[in-house]
Amino acid sequence: MSRSILLLACLAAFLTASALAQEAPTPGGTAIVILGSDPEHLNAGISTGYPVGAVGASLYSALVYLDAEGVPHGELAESWTVSDDDLVYTFALRPATFHDGTPVTSADVVHSMEEILGPNHGRFQRAFAEMASLEAPDPQTVVITLNRPYAPLISLLTVFDAPVLPKHVFEGTDPLTNEANQNPVGSGPFRFVEWVRGERVVLERFDDYFLDNALLDRLIYRVVPQDVARSVALEVGEADLLWGFYMPTADLERLEANPDLQVWKGLTIPSLYFVFANNDNPALADVRVRQALMFAIDREQIVEQAQGGLGEVAAGPFGLGFAFAYSEEADYRTLYPHDPERARELLADAGVSDLTLDFVYDSARGAFAAAAEIMRDNLRQVGITLNVQPVERSVMVERVYGRSYDLSMQSFTSGGDPAIGYHRIYLTAEPGTNFVNATGYSNPTVDTLLDAAAGLADRDARAAIYDEALAILANDVPTLVMFNELSTEAAAGNLRGMRVRLDQRDGLEYLWLAR
Repeated sequence: MSRSILLLACLAAFLTASALAQEAPTPGGTAIVILGSDPEHLNAGISTGYPVGAVGASLYSALVYLDAEGVPHGELAESWTVSDDDLVYTFALRPATFHDGTPVTSADVVHSMEEILGPNHGRFQRAFAEMASLEAPDPQTVVITLNRPYAPLISLLTVFDAPVLPKHVFEGTDPLTNEANQNPVGSGPFRFVEWVRGERVVLERFDDYFLDNALLDRLIYRVVPQDVARSVALEVGEADLLWGFYMPTADLERLEANPDLQVWKGLTIPSLYFVFANNDNPALADVRVRQALMFAIDREQIVEQAQGGLGEVAAGPFGLGFAFAYSEEADYRTLYPHDPERARELLADAGVSDLTLDFVYDSARGAFAAAAEIMRDNLRQVGITLNVQPVERSVMVERVYGRSYDLSMQSFTSGGDPAIGYHRIYLTAEPGTNFVNATGYSNPTVDTLLDAAAGLADRDARAAIYDEALAILANDVPTLVMFNELSTEAAAGNLRGMRVRLDQRDGLEYLWLAR
């Protein structure tokens, strides 16, 4: 999509939003939100998975939230202070209760971070490693003391990366198997009612929520695995909201033309689409083979045909989402243009021929299926056979993060800072932690540089360090970065209150149905 078209789309969306803002919210009713697959569970403290976060954002609360511009505001935290040396963060909690009526206290915050998030949450783990201590000096105060400054800390303390879970429910149990993962107890604007696997998750308004109560009576997350059925559900009035993550891009033009629907396109949180290359495969452990794949894959074709133009070919290891973490010298568009002949040369230099690779992806992601077909054709032209394997999301997660695959297409977001979501792609890690380094890539120099960048608040200083790290990653290409996503969303014509916060899945308490 050209920049001029994007600007026109954004202007149209702005004008429409301005007109809708004049309406007075009408409380009540039920909104149906489409998911492409069942969540693995409903504990947002042990997963960064998209469907888990989608439901968890309404079930749980956190110390802060990020508004639509990415600015942090207090949620459970009424206020906070930071010491002059950027090492001590002190949070004052506002009165709040969990859905079972138990008060939320600082002990819940500390227990969540120490016992649940720290050991299990792919994005929180890096911040947790920087924490010297977590204290609850009184029920309404939390003190986080760092070993060294960690720039993205506040932006990380959201419901997606640091949800507060009830200590009295999880204490003394394994958070990975606790029954509350299926019957969750949170303190968010909606409370859990039922989960019919493969069909729906039902939430209802929690009237004792500590901020403004939700406008809707109920939220239903409807599981629709088939791509074509998602758009149809919206068109016939059986659903109210479809995020771009699950939208069949081939249907976008038809949805835009439907006068009973509203379609939005724009930029939200930085989001990268990429292909993991498993270094446990001896061929993929050779940097020349990974470079050959980058030359062989036509990323522009994937954006235009598989994504319906909703993206921009990625410009390096962190894409284009953060200007201070971009390096022109590490821009994949100039380093790795589509060049099958160069790919064949590199493969020959590596002594690789007749290579067959298993390509694993989440079968609920229709655009991934289209991308897989393009990649299969691209790679066939350089002598590589791609064995395409669509699997259910839970199977994909198990295989990819257990490193039982060759290639896998994925998408990650990174909130308000590259250290939150993108560092975990490249930092050394053992297999087995979901959504953390699935490739097995390990470079001590990269580890040192990324850790150093995360510890600096000054963006110019961080940029200089990122330049060094990006140069190494651009040569090593442990992850084949495809494109930056342009977000989209389709909704019923009478649904209001979307996109109040940075992540489209957050802030659904503001949704309401115009009558």
